[in-house]
Amino acid sequence: MARVVRTATALLAAVSVLGATSGAAAAAGGPAPVPPQRQSLAAGHADLLSVSLEAGSLVLAGQSDVDGTPTRLDPARTTVHVTDAALRPAPASTDYGFLGVPAGAPIHVVPQAFRPGVLWAGWNTESVPRGALAGDVVDLALRDARGPGQVEVYLAGVDGPDRVWSSRDPALRTLRVAVPTHAHANWAFTAPGVYELEFAASATTASGAPLVSAPVRYVVAVGGPTPAPTTTALDVEEGPGGLRLTGRVSGGPAHLHGGVPTGWVEFHRHHVDRDEVVGHVAVDDGAGALAVPDEPDALAYTARFVPAVHDLVAASESPAVANPRAPPGAAVTGVRDRYTAGETITATALVVPERPGHTTAWWTREGGVTTPRGAGGVLTTPATAELDGAELGFDLLDAGGGTVASARAVTLRVGPAPTTTTAPPAATSPTTASPTTAPAQTTPAPAPGPGPTTEACVATEVTRTAEPGEVEVVTDGHFDYGPVVEGDALTARVKDDRQGSPEWRDPGGYVFHLTDAARTTPPAGSGYDFLGGGPVWTIPLTQRPGIPWIGWNTQHPSIPESITGDVTMTLEGVEGPGRLAVYGQDPFGGVGDRYFGTVEGFPRSTAVPVGRSGVHVHGVWAFTAPGSYAVTFAFSGTANGRALTAKSTLAFHIGAGDPAAARPKTQVVEQVGRTANGQGCALGPRDLASTGLGGELLVGLVVAAALLIPLGFLLTSLATLSAARRRP
Repeated sequence: MARVVRTATALLAAVSVLGATSGAAAAAGGPAPVPPQRQSLAAGHADLLSVSLEAGSLVLAGQSDVDGTPTRLDPARTTVHVTDAALRPAPASTDYGFLGVPAGAPIHVVPQAFRPGVLWAGWNTESVPRGALAGDVVDLALRDARGPGQVEVYLAGVDGPDRVWSSRDPALRTLRVAVPTHAHANWAFTAPGVYELEFAASATTASGAPLVSAPVRYVVAVGGPTPAPTTTALDVEEGPGGLRLTGRVSGGPAHLHGGVPTGWVEFHRHHVDRDEVVGHVAVDDGAGALAVPDEPDALAYTARFVPAVHDLVAASESPAVANPRAPPGAAVTGVRDRYTAGETITATALVVPERPGHTTAWWTREGGVTTPRGAGGVLTTPATAELDGAELGFDLLDAGGGTVASARAVTLRVGPAPTTTTAPPAATSPTTASPTTAPAQTTPAPAPGPGPTTEACVATEVTRTAEPGEVEVVTDGHFDYGPVVEGDALTARVKDDRQGSPEWRDPGGYVFHLTDAARTTPPAGSGYDFLGGGPVWTIPLTQRPGIPWIGWNTQHPSIPESITGDVTMTLEGVEGPGRLAVYGQDPFGGVGDRYFGTVEGFPRSTAVPVGRSGVHVHGVWAFTAPGSYAVTFAFSGTANGRALTAKSTLAFHIGAGDPAAARPKTQVVEQVGRTANGQGCALGPRDLASTGLGGELLVGLVVAAALLIPLGFLLTSLATLSAARRRP
């Protein structure tokens, strides 16, 4: 409660010295600073932990897909919102007893599989060059976890959950991740509220030097995103020559910054004819103090809390505290500079000295028309568009209804309610490079332009025939399959993320090989009867060493720019010894979305949203028999009113045998350099046409698999993620 404390001269002197050495040290004139804009993640694809190697240092940050481009996030300025779209009952299976809640209890789970409108969170090491770190591995450690419930991160599969990090189990705090890896998991929060999660990355260089990143701390709001209320109180201490104002702030989320609100206290002085900000001070352990000189005509003071984390912590204002030496007067207090339509305006009548038996009559005035707003010391009224620009004031009436004083009116400002969006805004600092994009200052300068006698080298698409065996056999790494608009046509490309900088390549240049590392047998009664009773070979829902991880997307920049509505991905046919099923999984290991397949009960097509920046989806690819498969797809969509379709075939080889034989003679589109007279020339990195097929690897797209192994394009034998070694 606000109060006035009168002190002796000696005590005031001691308090003034204390203020000069503590709270006053952080004090400044004028209003409190505007809190920095915070990134909000509530839906879409985000890698909360993205590792890069920059100038010899290990850097841990976040990354999201904005407009189809990986964009760096600053965890210190990011709030992860796990909305009620992720709410589900806890499973009854004893396999999930580590969640620590009874069966059926409501918990929030960020799913391992992509779901529209729900956050899809993971981690990646794709920006770390191969060979730069010992063993090509990075350790990601959960160093601290605070919140109203438990945090459990785990992978779900047909053979049960595989735990990754746990806030409760100290043995599950560090995960060893291969380079390059892009993985997703289920993130379970057992109670709503605000959590803080701190992570750090560590590794050893190839030469043996230890590397440790600076820690990053995420704020995770689980459940409703409404800012938690706070309360601000003001003490005014009187002495010769001035006053000491002390604002005390309480409330806010219990698990944010140790339960102590952070931000600033802004002090306001109220006169009969004006209001003014006299200064502000940073909140330290819930309080901030400011010494001010005497202002004999000031009626009162108020303190306003400005939170640093404004999307989770609400601002608040203290009741007015009368100036101990105030002259008679009346003023309106508690009105903010601006409101959003739908908020509540709360105004308090300040009358000095107090007038028992008198009545306060509130009014608004606009265009010369005065509207009564009720009586009482405090007025609460909805902020509406009609009140924007109106004046708010009150009259002080005596027992007979006569006006004995009128407060100076204040002008109300009401803006429209903000538009809700689930797409995360870009948050890359102008001086910060995306972890999957080389910093601008380190981009190689373009080669000098052609001289007077040098002909320009122009990127030219050519089609060549790739003979059997002249393909790249892929056994590892992250890929996405999707459409690209090239000129007036739609084509299908494979986005290859193995080298950190993505390349959009012709699907005809690959064979995806699933070895016995991908073999599993679904247990009886698990709900996977559609796969039959024998072994299956699967590309899992998250990336694992030794298994190519292929998904699909609509994130090539040409797609959001050109396509209206969704893209339809249709399975045209499967040639091979067995059947194919591609599906998602729910957070507790059951079958999720059925995307497409040739098994009973599976559709042949799936709609892939485009929206503002496209989407990125992964599912489980299950093959029911070993051998070679040719899987043909069609992508279709509408661009500028025209229906476009692109067909292509993905080649898979399952189990033993010659994987290269899975791809027969095929036509492959490459980009080569040509001069104006048709002579061959070498393309530079800036010479590539604007088809999205950028990068020097396009020159010579088809490379024999035997050449890839010594170049290190394939991961060496690493343990699968389920057997990843964890260090305390």
